[in-house]
Amino acid sequence: MPTAAVNGTEIWYEAQGSGHPLMLLPGLGMDHSYYRLGEPLLRGGCMTVLVDPRGVGRSRKDDPSGVTYGAELWADDFAALARHSGWSSVDVLGSSLGGSMAQAMAVRHPELVRSMIVVGGFSELDRAMELNFSLRKKIIAKIGMGEELADFMGLSTMTREFMDTDEGLAVMRANQENVRRNSPVLYTAFLDSILHWGRRLPGQADEESWTAKIRAVACPTLVLTGDNDYFIPAKFSRTIAEAIPGATYLEIPGGGHIPFVEKPAETAREVADFLAGLD
Repeated sequence: MPTAAVNGTEIWYEAQGSGHPLMLLPGLGMDHSYYRLGEPLLRGGCMTVLVDPRGVGRSRKDDPSGVTYGAELWADDFAALARHSGWSSVDVLGSSLGGSMAQAMAVRHPELVRSMIVVGGFSELDRAMELNFSLRKKIIAKIGMGEELADFMGLSTMTREFMDTDEGLAVMRANQENVRRNSPVLYTAFLDSILHWGRRLPGQADEESWTAKIRAVACPTLVLTGDNDYFIPAKFSRTIAEAIPGATYLEIPGGGHIPFVEKPAETAREVADFLAGLD
């Protein structure tokens, strides 16, 4: 389980299996265990590459006063990691905020990204999403990375049906503990990166939005979403799919915001079928 010194930081990663590398980019404040249920189902058809983004898990936790965290920085980190590892091209899969990292990687490093898969992602925010992320910042400022933030995060990302099962509750609690391991300063910086990414700033031209930028993506693209995702509804995934020429859009029946957690077998099957079609 090596750590690579790339792009001015240190990134932890783990490559398993054989075949074309598939980089798995996790969601907000989460480490590689985000894919603990789905990665074993993908490993037979490709080389899976688990990563901890800069600032998370076993990767270096650079001070936000010295670097500007954001999808673009993480994308550059992962592109540098791929080149460091000797991979001439990679497939990139990102979920939630990881989906933003994947989009940034496809835009900024098109020569490296063979295909892109975005799961429960977004290229812009609406006011409800902006309020959700801003409220997390307020919670952290008042009471830190405690149970209150963890419960708010769980309610935002898991379906009622999933939480109502013993298995679902256990999975949610594990995800909550993962998030609570973040420092308040770093997690706040991650939230700021989302607010900057997803909502145009005053005076910013339309063509500078990420929904506009991803129109330049030319690689084969699969956009997946759970049809029961009430945090980032399916319409945001449709926006991504409609912006990227030739993108495939699919919904996971009964899936919530993190289909790799709630519907790992169904989600992995769609990803595997998509990747098989590239060979």
